[in-house]
Amino acid sequence: MKNLVLTFSLLLTMLACSSSGDEIEVSFSNLGSDAYPQMFYMEYVPCQEGVYYTAENFRNNVLPQWQDLLVEVNSPLVSAYGIQHVERLPDDEQDGFWQLIWNTKADAEAAWENWNSNENVTAWSENTADILSCDGDKKFSFDAYIARANDTLGEFESSSFVSEYYQCLYKEGKKGADLREVIDQLEMFLENTNSLPGPFSYVILGPDYESEEVDFFWGNFYQSEEARLAFDAEWQKLNPEVENNWNMISNCQEPRYYISAEVPKS
Repeated sequence: MKNLVLTFSLLLTMLACSSSGDEIEVSFSNLGSDAYPQMFYMEYVPCQEGVYYTAENFRNNVLPQWQDLLVEVNSPLVSAYGIQHVERLPDDEQDGFWQLIWNTKADAEAAWENWNSNENVTAWSENTADILSCDGDKKFSFDAYIARANDTLGEFESSSFVSEYYQCLYKEGKKGADLREVIDQLEMFLENTNSLPGPFSYVILGPDYESEEVDFFWGNFYQSEEARLAFDAEWQKLNPEVENNWNMISNCQEPRYYISAEVPKS
């Protein structure tokens, strides 16, 4: 699938912190608002790997205190993921991103204020910078929309999966309402076909910042690169109408691919 079910991707775990710091399960209907049918807020914090970065050092020396700090600041963070480039290009300024999922922008802003004013957070950031350093001041923020729960087309293993990202601009005269029509067509198509291999999930991202380079991102998740190729091969055999309509409303850059993984909050 070349230009439709590709771009910015999201796999939601549907977890949230209670005020006591414990985790409770949150249903699809309780995530974010009722718009589209679900709207939430997503941020990508650019990160650089330090001289001592390894997966083991991250897991043993960065993650545990981060989890403790979330409890300390009573963070409303819903879920978090780490994403790394499959292939880093010369113009990539970061090694990857720390992906944060919030129910609302207000939650995110309040959480960042508490986080940045906490002395233990500052100490943790300084002490772990040789392993991984992330710059919250340069984060990319989005209003994010999903049309269905992430597990309706198969259940993901969140410890490792493939993200596929497209950056898109509307063609002249096109706008969000036209995109919504294409998504409605896609949803009808997904409901009526049982030949596409899963799991599969997608998200639409509207930038919460000014840019002439992007109107929206569209993103997909697959369990693996092999699963992505299998999905794409099957998609090519099916009715091309949805993809043709997609190409009429938008121009998208070539996709970027990432290896993603859930960063557990506890």
